Amino acid sequence: MHVNINQAELVSICPDPVIAINRRGVISVFNPSAENLLRYSADQVIGKMSIRQIYPSDAEARKIMRLMMDESFYGVGRIEGYETYVLNSDRDRVPIRLSAAVLMKQGEYRGSVGFFHDMTRQKALETTLLKQSITDDLSGLYNQRHFYVQVSSEMMRVKRYGGELSLVCIDLDGFKQVNDKLGHLEGDQIVRLIGRVLRDGLRESDQAFRYGGDEFMLLLPNTSRDDACQLADRVRQLFNLECSYSPASFHHDAVTVSMSLGVASCSGAEPVDFFVQKADMAMYSAKQAGGDCVRQFAASQN
Repeated sequence: MHVNINQAELVSICPDPVIAINRRGVISVFNPSAENLLRYSADQVIGKMSIRQIYPSDAEARKIMRLMMDESFYGVGRIEGYETYVLNSDRDRVPIRLSAAVLMKQGEYRGSVGFFHDMTRQKALETTLLKQSITDDLSGLYNQRHFYVQVSSEMMRVKRYGGELSLVCIDLDGFKQVNDKLGHLEGDQIVRLIGRVLRDGLRESDQAFRYGGDEFMLLLPNTSRDDACQLADRVRQLFNLECSYSPASFHHDAVTVSMSLGVASCSGAEPVDFFVQKADMAMYSAKQAGGDCVRQFAASQN
């Protein structure tokens, strides 16, 4: 059976948003999928709205046109799979993948037509997968892999622009007793508790990581060593208030769990491993002092 479908009908039933513009950049085609994507009706935009009004900036609109006309990218007069975002009627950003072509008639530019593939779900999935790859499941904190990415980045920033950067290394005292006497499930509960304590006790610019086992790291940008010591002690006190096995608690006699915290600062010029080692050495000084305390790295420890 032969079915006749004209161009307008094809555009209308296309599952991807289709938007065409005339040579002045005014929208001339706006199919139902485009209406769903951008929350404008066709009557609101056709013949009335410039394509630049749905792009995030005039600069982005000009860039897209420049890429379409540059044959070294996609071939002159077209663009394929270009990722950007557009603005809906509420001015919210909507990620899209754009494929478009210039419309010519008798050698003159008459406008262009574009297919705007909605990338919202894909971008949300990518964000979820990225978060999973850098997050420790048990504590909800960032993991060791992400720690080294972030500490390297912050040290480069300090080296280039100056400022202060501090690191706090935390190790639990008595954690093995919890696992041995009360079981690993109870140990897991303490790790989850630490995740909550660290998130509650930090500033917005600070980052907390589960370095491994019962060891944690706090990365504190724009923070002096003295201020980092104060923050570390506040974290220690919060843990003692929250944990039913802490030295401040009288709820359990079988085990006692506390924090040993070591603080170090850097100028950005030293190797990453040395910076981490300084905080680790300070933490061991806290352990040697009996635990449940904060110690800072001293040059004599080097």
